[in-house]
Amino acid sequence: MTTNMQTAPRGRRNDPRLDQTLINAAIEVLNESGYAAFTTTAVARRAGASTASLYRRWPSKQALAGAVARHIALDELSDIDTGSLDGDLRELLLRKQRILDAAAGPALLSLMGQAAHDPALRQILREDVYLAVRERIETLIAQAAQRGELSREISAAQISVLALVLIGTGLARAVFTPSLPGQGDHTSDELAQTELDLLLDVLRR
Repeated sequence: MTTNMQTAPRGRRNDPRLDQTLINAAIEVLNESGYAAFTTTAVARRAGASTASLYRRWPSKQALAGAVARHIALDELSDIDTGSLDGDLRELLLRKQRILDAAAGPALLSLMGQAAHDPALRQILREDVYLAVRERIETLIAQAAQRGELSREISAAQISVLALVLIGTGLARAVFTPSLPGQGDHTSDELAQTELDLLLDVLRR
């Protein structure tokens, strides 16, 4: 009796540097051409990579879009702990605005706009943007409760609405009140402070 000692060859591990290059290329294509012209071929060409290397990571256009959204949301919104609920929420709002002001902002807006017409993309963005933001808020509330800053329990429904408000105000500000060249930050700062005050009022009342 013979024993077959052979095992299936393991696939090559993805190079994280190429992962980042492909994500950056995807953001550039989305910013320049929007979702309609966003194709895996265009992204691979922009990154100087093969479409095969892209498909090993993300098997579809929607999956690649989800990776972009996840990269934007998770990388910016994680690890917030300033020691107070006020500071945590202020930092969360600052990071949210930083996302929209950075190069990735228009890309995220393009994806959110297309999601209304693409159920697969909508589901991906729900998981990679909405649920990510909701999880961050849940974490901040848990930290505040452990510090004794909240005197009541915050319901799951309230956390869900807060996540929707945070995302919605960010998108609305990017569309309706964009920063203009030469315009001071006074209006933007005032809006951010008002948003912070409203969030704190809801959580502490």
